[in-house]
Amino acid sequence: MKEHMIDSNGIGIQVYEYSQKGEPLVFLHYMGGSSAIWRGIIPSFIEKYHVIAIDLRGHGKSDQPETGYQLVTLAEDVRTVLDTLGIKKVNIVGSSLGCYVGTKFASIYPERVLSLVNSEGALVEIDPDKTKEEHLEYFSVPEQEFESKQELIQFMKETWLPWNKERERVLVDYEPRKLENGKVTFTSKKENLREIAEDLYDTRISEFYNNIQCRVLFLPAEKEGDLNKKLQFIKSVEPNLKNSSTVVIPGTSHAMMFDHPKELIDVIINFFDER
Repeated sequence: MKEHMIDSNGIGIQVYEYSQKGEPLVFLHYMGGSSAIWRGIIPSFIEKYHVIAIDLRGHGKSDQPETGYQLVTLAEDVRTVLDTLGIKKVNIVGSSLGCYVGTKFASIYPERVLSLVNSEGALVEIDPDKTKEEHLEYFSVPEQEFESKQELIQFMKETWLPWNKERERVLVDYEPRKLENGKVTFTSKKENLREIAEDLYDTRISEFYNNIQCRVLFLPAEKEGDLNKKLQFIKSVEPNLKNSSTVVIPGTSHAMMFDHPKELIDVIINFFDER
């Protein structure tokens, strides 16, 4: 594996290049996570694909600027990464926020995306019954503080359930963010995540699909949110897509790469092989 710190208009974007043969395949993580969430998934793809995982700005080992967290900016970071690595066309697999970024990228640069896999993201419009303040309420709560990295990881083991080897892989080299008072907290800053959430609130996700030319695989979780609402959204955007399919993996929740990794891998591989 090669690591790259790629400059995107003055912001460092951490990139992991796991292999360099086959069609390019980019993995994009969920909000508050990092490319490490894909560690249990990526090994199944490196023999056939040129696999790349990106830490979105404000996440993982990428820089954390005070501003610049709109979807269009995150998508442009992806473009810069691809341009720097000399990649013209790519397959994209996203989770949650990664789906929004991947779908935005595919709408701006439709000629550059071979296929798009949206795992529990970009599947509904933001709830119109909630005000922006209600939508952003979580991000106004003060950040949790821990005395040490060990205390933070213990907290994760007790609350990030069901705890298993897939989740444990994420924390192997996890580096908490140090606070001025000597304590530590989670890597991503809440004020940066709030800016992402605010942009999502102001965005009509369905409009992204109007300009997408590639094949799309929708993977709504069965037990996260309103499945029927997600299926209705997918049905509403399908007429604008040339080729799409939907798979609901039984028992899945938001982060299906942890609790249903084998099923997720099989569905994605089957989707790629159908071309």
